[in-house]
Amino acid sequence: MLELDDIVLQRGARTLLTQANLRIEAGERVGLVGPSGAGKSSLLAVLAGTLPIQGGRVRNDFQRVGVAFQQPRLLPWRSVFDNVRIPLRAAGFSRQAARATARDWLHWVGLGQRLRAWPRQLSGGEAHRVALARAFSIKPDLLLLDEPFSALDPALRQEMRGLCNTAVRMTGASLLYVSHHPLELSELVDRCVNLELGRLRPYPLLGRSHFSSQSVSFP
Repeated sequence: MLELDDIVLQRGARTLLTQANLRIEAGERVGLVGPSGAGKSSLLAVLAGTLPIQGGRVRNDFQRVGVAFQQPRLLPWRSVFDNVRIPLRAAGFSRQAARATARDWLHWVGLGQRLRAWPRQLSGGEAHRVALARAFSIKPDLLLLDEPFSALDPALRQEMRGLCNTAVRMTGASLLYVSHHPLELSELVDRCVNLELGRLRPYPLLGRSHFSSQSVSFP
């Protein structure tokens, strides 16, 4: 379980969160929307443990947190394979397990033939596939996604959301997904919250499509 209790977050003279409350249960998928500049990315940084708060309490019972950002943030001096393998080693995987897991996930996202490619040789969609493989490869029980596909064209964005949806449902990971497009969240999340004026409030899902992952194999 993840719980935010009356969180206060300030960046300089600006207050982004004021008595913000949120609870995410194990296996629950939650969407986060709100206007630009409301503090959505900062909230994810708080949950990832990279940004300190000025008040309130964060309780995080999840053990492994995977994160994917708007930009893939790949290491340009490392191969595609190493961009997934190195975080696995840092997470405590053995050398052999890290190599096997990185290879399996890169095959799963369709990049089995690009293991030795450099990030500069990848298309935008391929780079996001690497970032997705990296986030899921650590077997997260909580996944934080900060508009990871927003820079892609609509068709590719839909394809990547489907891939992400499959992985989330088959791993059982809890999810907090930030998006500027509430409608696209309908196929990914159970419920949605809106961040505005420093507070988190329920936000209605605007429709729901039915996505099936029954026939998809998994690493």
